[in-house]
Amino acid sequence: MKKDLNMQIGSRIRVKREELKLSREKLAECIDVSPQFLAQIELGRRGMSTATLYKVCNALSASADYIVLGKAEKNDLTIFHEMLSNLDQKYLPYAEDFLKTFILAVNK
Repeated sequence: MKKDLNMQIGSRIRVKREELKLSREKLAECIDVSPQFLAQIELGRRGMSTATLYKVCNALSASADYIVLGKAEKNDLTIFHEMLSNLDQKYLPYAEDFLKTFILAVNK
């Protein structure tokens, strides 16, 4: 059971890291662990402390509910953040105008 849980947690960390286009080395540096230890976590071979989990959540902008349980928060805006962060800067004002118009229309 514990190994399965570690594998699920590790897989979610790896997927989220890859979605954010972070190398294993960069994430390991951000959370103050070795790349080898992070690899062990991602493969489900090792668990991690709550302090490391906290750092992982912060570095990946993910909730602990998502990392541990696989549940996205009800108001998880991560997908919007990812889409906007991949958008060329010159198009951000258009995206902002579109969202404002959409929100006004929905709220009427």
